[in-house]
Amino acid sequence: MNNVITGKVSNQTKWSFGLGGFGKDFGLVLVNIFIMIYYTDVAGLSPIFLAGMFLLARVWDTINDPILGYIVAKTNTRWGKYKPWILVGNVLNAVFLVGIFAAHLFEGNAQLWWVVFTYVGWGMTYTMLDAPFWSLVPKITLNKDEREGLMPYPRVFATAASYTVQGVAVYAVMFLGAGDDGRGYMLFAVCAGVLAIISALITCKWVEESFEEDEAASKNFNLKQAFSLILKNKQFLWLLAIALCYNVGTALMGGYTLYFYTYVLGDATKLAVASACGGIAGVGTLLFFKPIVKAVGRQALFSASLVFPVIAAVSLWFAGNYAPESNLLIGLSGVFGGISGAVYWLIILIMVADTVDYGDKTIGIRAESVSYSAHTLISKCSGALTGSLIGLGLAAINFVPNEVQTAEALTGLQFLYLSPAVLCALGFFIYSKFYKLNGENLDKLQDDLRAKYA
Repeated sequence: MNNVITGKVSNQTKWSFGLGGFGKDFGLVLVNIFIMIYYTDVAGLSPIFLAGMFLLARVWDTINDPILGYIVAKTNTRWGKYKPWILVGNVLNAVFLVGIFAAHLFEGNAQLWWVVFTYVGWGMTYTMLDAPFWSLVPKITLNKDEREGLMPYPRVFATAASYTVQGVAVYAVMFLGAGDDGRGYMLFAVCAGVLAIISALITCKWVEESFEEDEAASKNFNLKQAFSLILKNKQFLWLLAIALCYNVGTALMGGYTLYFYTYVLGDATKLAVASACGGIAGVGTLLFFKPIVKAVGRQALFSASLVFPVIAAVSLWFAGNYAPESNLLIGLSGVFGGISGAVYWLIILIMVADTVDYGDKTIGIRAESVSYSAHTLISKCSGALTGSLIGLGLAAINFVPNEVQTAEALTGLQFLYLSPAVLCALGFFIYSKFYKLNGENLDKLQDDLRAKYA
């Protein structure tokens, strides 16, 4: 392995890697935010059935994802270890994405089997593209300052994709569907799939990798080590705990968001106000990430990202109860949520790279794809858990799709939206108490790697 601790990352790599994040996350956000309301209100599926399906899909992922990470880690081609998986994964994921939003074309048992097949397939192919994509980070550079300069690019584009979906999806579905929401969702999914493939081609063509891993270490790396690696890396375990808290908390709030706007505020189009404010705040934060992180430090900035969802949730809850027409409160909710999401997803992925370095030092194996696939698994498990909880929550409050809700149901929706913020606070506690790869500890790790690969 070459010494790339001090190597500079080219602008070509930064922009190409950034554009890869746009298409990759465009479809992800579409699924995370709109899948439940599509399944219940358009495809007519039972929330109880969906809760069970989401849970079973994630049980399968706990087996599949680490194995896929191991297979990726053992891959050697003329195009490198990760780029072939990024391209093939995006193509297959695009197919399954369109399939997910074609569920309304089926009925009865055929519909149920189709939903299970497409959702599980989408989850598997998303790991196939996502873990290799982020595994490029420690292959591009080992320098922590260069990583902090690289990561805003994919996060800016991914954040732009997120708020583009949130801001235009409702209108795009109406326009493309021309009165048929099912057709609108399906055609919008086609657009998302095309964007994903184009962005993957850009990443694979122009991202430059700085070094290759020690072939001897890679050859001796086996499947048992792929699983044990996760358990032996204590800092990675704490990182996964933080990720689980944040992902479940924000995903629950995100899953209930459109229900909140539609039934509590009474106007689904107001989501565009929050999305616009969040997008501007989030992208602005990412554009000025380097001076901000130099001024306040990575630790303080990440801590803020864990606390801001609480403020965002309280702002929207206050609007729902006391000022449903207040664009100020709705925009404020969007701003805090936007900054939180932008900062969290940028820094957490740098932190995964840091724990890869920590594993290199303490265990002697890097295995980027295993670490990133495990992190992707946590994200997907969070999505499945929240999908199950959302379905059960809607059933518990006697929610009736496409109808005027009872006062009790509206109160229940507000509670369901607000309460997950507690999980973000728990994530902040874990980070403050147990995660150690900050400040002097991280500098010491960099010094050790510099000595090892000099």
